[in-house]
Amino acid sequence: MEPSPSTSLVNVLLISNQVRNAEGVGNPILERLTRSLTKDKRVSAAHFTPFLKGSPVRSLRRIAKEVRRHDVAHVHFGGLYALLVRLALIGCGRPTLITFHGTDIHAKAVLSARSWMEKAKIRLNQWASFACILLYGHTGFVAGELKAYVPSLLRKRLKTRSFTQPLGVDYGTFQPMDKGEARRRLGLGEGRFALFSDISHTSVKRRDLAERITSLLGDGTHLLVMSGVKAEDAPLWVNASDMLLLTSDEEGSPNIIRECLALDKPVFSVDVGDAREQLRGLANSMVISRDPETAARQIEVSLQKPYTDHTRERLRSRLDIDLLNNDVVSLYESLAHRSNKQIPLA
Repeated sequence: MEPSPSTSLVNVLLISNQVRNAEGVGNPILERLTRSLTKDKRVSAAHFTPFLKGSPVRSLRRIAKEVRRHDVAHVHFGGLYALLVRLALIGCGRPTLITFHGTDIHAKAVLSARSWMEKAKIRLNQWASFACILLYGHTGFVAGELKAYVPSLLRKRLKTRSFTQPLGVDYGTFQPMDKGEARRRLGLGEGRFALFSDISHTSVKRRDLAERITSLLGDGTHLLVMSGVKAEDAPLWVNASDMLLLTSDEEGSPNIIRECLALDKPVFSVDVGDAREQLRGLANSMVISRDPETAARQIEVSLQKPYTDHTRERLRSRLDIDLLNNDVVSLYESLAHRSNKQIPLA
């Protein structure tokens, strides 16, 4: 096995199929994770590489080469691509981890799939994710609830080789700012704005339900749709809003909830993913009904209360990505140390 690039600090490579499009918009999770890891004194360097950069074969060769220059390889989001990456890393001599984010493991998107081909693709990615549990050294979940979707035959492995990796918010990027200034910069008018995040324009987000609820709220309430927004601009949109409205049919652990709580915004979400757990114990945020009329009434009653949650500071220990990454860095350290002693974990 080649010598590890670092003997004291950990050099981490993050891999994902989530990449920026031509407009520079992509999933911000990996960017924030990478930045956060570089702040940890135990990490010498953290790099992110996308799966597809050129042809699939060349991408896999490139990834395998890059992994050998790092201590640990951590793949995010499951599916067929993650399985191919793991097969390409056979013999790389580095510890491998994978973290699942939601539909890659529970596959609930199959319920709203519009064709048999789309359903088959979703199931294929789910089965590939299950195979990844067997092949990767350690398996992570952004929410502990996702483990319930793993077949019973695989759960024995999870007892000793799984971890929970809750996603978090970059407090340095998500800074509070004056609501009026944020609205001016976005060109918004007067009224009350309910933020609705739909980066990928998917029907599963249920914009139709959000629009119906907003129309029933009255009082000049508007749905502020955040779509095609660069990661660095997201705090501006959250600051400009009065609340978050989440109406998805499927979610894993929606980070938009944490982002809004980090800026002291009330959150109103249907019971999806781990939303109920994220909003547990809050007075100004709540899980709402999927019935539009009932949901609108629930929101109106809640908005009439004085704001007392102060979630940015009170919940920082479960929102700040730098604090949440502590455990996963400790795992990196342990795996890299054992790998350097030539104990095969990958």
